[in-house]
Amino acid sequence: MYMKKTISKILVAMAAAAMLLTPCKSDAQYKSGEFESAILKGTRTNTGKPGAKYSNNFAEYKITASFDPDTQILEGEETVTYHYNMPGRGLGTIVFNLYRNIYKKGAMRQRDCNAEDITDEGMEILSITKDGTSLHYTIDGTKLTASLPGYLTQGGKATLVVKWRNKIAATTHHRGGKYYSNSWFIPYWYPQIAVCDDLYGWDEIQHSGNEEFLLEFANYDVTLKLGGKMMAWATGELVDPKSVFTNDFVLKYNKAKASNEVVTLFAPGKSSAVLKNAVNEWHFKADSVPDFVFACSNEMGWVATSTPIRKGKPRTFVSAVYKDDGFKNSVVNTTRKTLEYLSTERPGVPYPYAHMTVFEGSGGMEFPMMINEDFDNNYDSDFFTTSHEVTHSYFPFITGMYQNRFAFMDEGLTQYVPQYFQNENFKSKDIIHDAYRYTGYVMGSDDNVPTGTPSYAQTDLWIYTVNSYYKPQTMYTVLEDVVGKETMTKILREFVLTWRGKHPHPMDFYNLCSTISGKDLKEFFRSWMYSADYSDLAMASIDGNKVTIRNIGGLMVPVELVVSYEDGTVGKEHRDALVWSGGKREITIEMPKKIKTAVVGDAYFPDMDESNNSN
Repeated sequence: MYMKKTISKILVAMAAAAMLLTPCKSDAQYKSGEFESAILKGTRTNTGKPGAKYSNNFAEYKITASFDPDTQILEGEETVTYHYNMPGRGLGTIVFNLYRNIYKKGAMRQRDCNAEDITDEGMEILSITKDGTSLHYTIDGTKLTASLPGYLTQGGKATLVVKWRNKIAATTHHRGGKYYSNSWFIPYWYPQIAVCDDLYGWDEIQHSGNEEFLLEFANYDVTLKLGGKMMAWATGELVDPKSVFTNDFVLKYNKAKASNEVVTLFAPGKSSAVLKNAVNEWHFKADSVPDFVFACSNEMGWVATSTPIRKGKPRTFVSAVYKDDGFKNSVVNTTRKTLEYLSTERPGVPYPYAHMTVFEGSGGMEFPMMINEDFDNNYDSDFFTTSHEVTHSYFPFITGMYQNRFAFMDEGLTQYVPQYFQNENFKSKDIIHDAYRYTGYVMGSDDNVPTGTPSYAQTDLWIYTVNSYYKPQTMYTVLEDVVGKETMTKILREFVLTWRGKHPHPMDFYNLCSTISGKDLKEFFRSWMYSADYSDLAMASIDGNKVTIRNIGGLMVPVELVVSYEDGTVGKEHRDALVWSGGKREITIEMPKKIKTAVVGDAYFPDMDESNNSN
């Protein structure tokens, strides 16, 4: 079943890609059958805004769990109430994500797991009940499907109780794991109800380690029991700090929550002195977030500050959990500056959450209010990773994007949105040029898979990376040249506000861009997202004061022209990417004087064959 479903999805993706690559006339546009069906149902529109019948489902979790670092066993019980808000016949089943089944023996995975982290059970489900009655369920890879005794219809809710147990992987650092002697960052640790929506029904995409996640918005009430004088950090707010911390530490903690200065809460190895008990119950609450993650340690240090970016609410708490002093010095100020930029500049929507905590672990992975990242001891690299992961708070956590299906949405926007802010703060790195360069590496080659190909079908990590991060970042930069910087900022702000707490499809974003800019962008997005077009402009001819430029690669790119006139002066002309609208492959630009030589292209922007760029 697992293999059949995977093969079926890949075949569908291949068929879609074949359709999109069919030679098209200038008025042709990409099609999404699921999106077109949603328009007919009234849940989506061609304006980029949700339809009148759009609705989201929602969940409420009350979770109690314990974790023993010595045995690596996490046990828990959750009472989850699922609110079903969609029209139609209703649901006879509820699907859960068991993402930690990637560590189960025999699991299909695109990233290796160390042998010592693989278990026979994966996430072991002990029971699932509704109103005290056990439910029948099946597990297929990282999906669990539980049968309901009847149908759950629009406006109804179902409350299920799930008990589970699993061994937390220590040495395989897929977005979490064990660090140092006894520090843990633990994601995807509980059975989580999958997304069921107007486009795809239940999300059935399996997690294989590479693609990321589609998550449903929920309220969380979580109690974690930890022994060994372990500190805990998590999504959400700590409900009663006085129940776990000493009185003196509570004063210092509250000072940091009200301070513009960075406060050292405790140094590495000193956390036990601030805890009341050897065994503590940590109670956290979070509302309207798509996930919940926690970290724990008895050896890390903690520094914090705060910023007043939430209008009419308490200051946002900004902290770093660290081993290396360089990490704390780098991360806290970068995090605060990034939150302030995102809240006031782009997208210009105040960060809505109570805190942002960055944990010194490995890689770079985002979670609501939490980040797991390593320390490179390189200013530009560390600034980029931190600011990138913080930006993910907007894409996909405020806007619930289909990360597992369209990674180019959240990763591309997360690359693009802070790029000017990042470049202003880097010492030598140029994130925009990096995107151009990496995009150019695949253009015109067999690796130039259409960016819009579903992410789960892009199994090559290099192609996945270019198509998820760099090519869409480049596309958004080119789009900004088309619509203008002020309009692009308005698009970003309206997109976040319009799709906050919902699940936008790429078509929703494309349509919103066209609506707000007043420009027809169908061809633009088809060229960049759903074709094998590439960037290659050539000088076709010079006739007196006229220059003819040929678009060999077909990609809708901007035109930069520099000419030397016969009188010894120099002239420049710029055309945005829409100059190729209507399927044009040649354009003629008329200059004011007779031309001696001309060069088309920009050394900053990729061009597959620069030998034909001048006369």
